[in-house]
Amino acid sequence: MNQLPHSQRSRVATAPGHGLMRGLKIEFFGLPGSGKTTVAREVHAALARRHPDLIFAPDFFRDEAAKTTRAAAKLRLILSNLGHDGGSRNAVRQTLAIQQPHLRDKLRAVSTVATIMAFYARLDRHGTSAVLDQGLLQALWSVQLRALNGDTQALMGDGLSHAVTNNRIYVSVATPATICADRLAARHSKHSRLQVRDATDAERTWEKAEFLRRSLLNTLTAVGHARGIAPRIITVDGTARPDETAHQIVTQLLADGTGRVPRRRMKERGLHA
Repeated sequence: MNQLPHSQRSRVATAPGHGLMRGLKIEFFGLPGSGKTTVAREVHAALARRHPDLIFAPDFFRDEAAKTTRAAAKLRLILSNLGHDGGSRNAVRQTLAIQQPHLRDKLRAVSTVATIMAFYARLDRHGTSAVLDQGLLQALWSVQLRALNGDTQALMGDGLSHAVTNNRIYVSVATPATICADRLAARHSKHSRLQVRDATDAERTWEKAEFLRRSLLNTLTAVGHARGIAPRIITVDGTARPDETAHQIVTQLLADGTGRVPRRRMKERGLHA
């Protein structure tokens, strides 16, 4: 787990002058029921006190959908923002290449990935930052869970080819599958890919889900190393109290160089304060 000594965490968390890099994307990733959305909301609330313009993705999509239908809002976002950069093309193309049980599954998968990539493009275009309770990793994990292709690791590598950048941080919420299943059952949540009636099949399905989760993180790391950029991954315990977990994440975000780019370096990169 990426964790600083307590004394250093306390000092950095209260240090003045820390800010967030423009266009920063904090993307959570974990099994359904892992607690990622709860922790993501806590992190957003903590950071938004200093950065009121910080976007929380679920709120953004809810507000956009309120203006029209959800489908229309997503389509407008895609048409307005999805560019022709290599990352967007690769992610959508590799999603298309993965066989799904039904056409509606493939359409849903492609739509989800395209929406996320369009949202990223919008953030980059406006120079705004956001917390996503689920982003590209979560979408690709979901696609893999229903894949009929068998081994999709190579496709995932291509899909994540542009996912390792200096302004993207991944928070891996590690929660045992049994706890995730109990949480989903307790709140009567439905997740068709994981909730299987037969106990033996259910155990196998959850094992596959956890295997794919770990595999995606390994693929992300391999992609980053191939490009000479170590992916920024914070791993947290999904069984801990959400507020304590959020505090740990915020502390690391402010301490590990996620702060605002120094003015001299910004000029070198052609950025503006």
